[in-house]
Amino acid sequence: MHRPFVAVLSSGSCGNSILFRSNETSVLIDAGISCKEMERRLSAFGTEGQDIDAVLLTHEHTDHNRGAKRFCSVHDIPVFGTEGTLALTPLEGTDAKAIERHGTFAVGDLSIRAFPVMHLAAEPVGYSISLNGRRASIASDLGSLTEEVLKGMSDSDLVMIEANYDEAMLMNGSYPNFLKRTIAGDHGHLSNEDAGRLCSEVASERIRQIVLLHLSKENNTMDLAREAVEKCVMDDDGTRPSIAPTEHGCQNGPFAL
Repeated sequence: MHRPFVAVLSSGSCGNSILFRSNETSVLIDAGISCKEMERRLSAFGTEGQDIDAVLLTHEHTDHNRGAKRFCSVHDIPVFGTEGTLALTPLEGTDAKAIERHGTFAVGDLSIRAFPVMHLAAEPVGYSISLNGRRASIASDLGSLTEEVLKGMSDSDLVMIEANYDEAMLMNGSYPNFLKRTIAGDHGHLSNEDAGRLCSEVASERIRQIVLLHLSKENNTMDLAREAVEKCVMDDDGTRPSIAPTEHGCQNGPFAL
C-alpha cells in the first residue's frame, strides 16, 4: 500500500507525460516520450508498464502522443481522448475510447472529468481526477483562461498548470515574430502571469500544491515562473501553497494527493 501520488515523467516541447497512481489504479496523462523511455521513467516511481490501466490524451500534438501507440500496444492499455484527438493520433491496433469534452468517466477507482481548453488543436482538454474526496487538476497547452478551465480546475487539492513563457523573454528573444504571436495568442500557450492569475482564481483552502508544467527552455526559467505564480497566491499572512516548477524535459515528484 502507498499513498496516492502524481509524478511528472516529462514536461515541455521534448515530450509530456504525467503519472497518476492510487492504490488500485494507475493512469498516464499523455504519452509524449518513447515507449522505452516511458518504461524507464515509470520504474523510478515503482511502476511498470503493465501497471498502467489507461492513457488519457489531452490533444494530438506529437509531444503529447509520441509514445502512445507503441506503449499501449505493447502493454494492451486502452487510450482515451476526444473524437478530434483520436482522429488525428496514430493509434492503429490500440483500444481507443472516445470521450466527451465535458465528459466524466471512471478508470478503476478514479473518477475523471474532462474540460475544454483553448489551444491550436482539434478538441483539446484538461483533466480533473478525483479519488476519495481529493482532486488533482491538470491543464497543459492552453492559450487562454476561460470559464470552462476555471470551473474544471476549481476545488482542487493539487493543481498542475502550464507556465510556458515569461513575456519579456519571449518578446525579446530570437523567435520569429509570427511564432511569438502564436505562442502569446488565445490558442497558444500560457504565460507565467496568466498561470498565476489562474491559480489565484482557483485557489481555496483546499489547494496544497501547485506544479508548473511545460516551461519553455528558451523563454522561461524556473525562478521566474515560481515568482510570478507566488505573487498571485500569497496570502496576507505570507502563507501559500507549495509551488514546484518542472524543469524542461525532467522528472519531478512524486506529489502526494
